[in-house]
Amino acid sequence: MLAHLIFWSLIISFIMPIKFECKVTAIHPAFDANGNEYVCVEFSYESTQQPAVLTLPPEAPPEAKAFLPLLQSIPKAFLRPVKTYSNRLTIYLTPEEWDNLPTPYRVGDTFTVTIEQNGEILVKQA
Repeated sequence: MLAHLIFWSLIISFIMPIKFECKVTAIHPAFDANGNEYVCVEFSYESTQQPAVLTLPPEAPPEAKAFLPLLQSIPKAFLRPVKTYSNRLTIYLTPEEWDNLPTPYRVGDTFTVTIEQNGEILVKQA
């Protein structure tokens, strides 16, 4: 029974496309080695942030140990950026391709990216 389930999960994983949500976080000019201009569009997702853990080694001086509770009381909003994004997909369009887009991308737009098993990549506004 377990072998049967593993078999079908492997079959389905080879058939199913890969999908993920992302948003446009940057649009900026870029240039290749020959000086050709492109419009770079970065699609990113919000990264999960690891909690900050403040510890001191046992041999730390008492002054440092007295300072630790003060550091731990600082709100996390001051210690880390509010949101951190990681790129998932970056495309480079020529200025002509950018101008020919029916609706140009805007920073903040949300998309679903689908990668089909045949290699086709579909970027669809959510």
